[in-house]
Amino acid sequence: MILYIVRHSDAVPSGTPGVPEDERPLTDKGTKKMREIARGLAAVDVKPELILSSPLPRARRTAEIVVEEMGGGIPLKLTDALSPSGNRSALYREFRTDRKLSAVMIVGHQPALGEIAGEIAWGSAEHYLELKKGGVCALEVGRLDPTPAGTLLWLLTPAISRQIRS
Repeated sequence: MILYIVRHSDAVPSGTPGVPEDERPLTDKGTKKMREIARGLAAVDVKPELILSSPLPRARRTAEIVVEEMGGGIPLKLTDALSPSGNRSALYREFRTDRKLSAVMIVGHQPALGEIAGEIAWGSAEHYLELKKGGVCALEVGRLDPTPAGTLLWLLTPAISRQIRS
């Protein structure tokens, strides 16, 4: 299975008066950037069969933009396992529910996404991968049980993803 990990795009800053932390939306700039990033991913043939996303608005909207820019039709499932208070074990159980999938994308938050990438690629969440907002990496997951393990295939900064043209 190929696992694409996407950090949500630029959101309203934490601590913005009148905006609870768990309700922070993407900014207009974050929306525009994510559209460009998603187009870049589509241009390099990223084709998830399922997208799992944190239910928080900034992550959910990021995932929705990916679906839109990739032509629609990609199932999007919200999961608390990808929320800031979620846990990796619950997420890994979701990976195991349909082993026939060859490409899955997850959309969420740092530091959890970097810890997931580190655990899969290097065997430890302590060796995490730092993803910028809108950053994307791909891992080839060769084993799902007991803990997913695999290889980092690539890492794209948001700036690079936005420069890719079809």
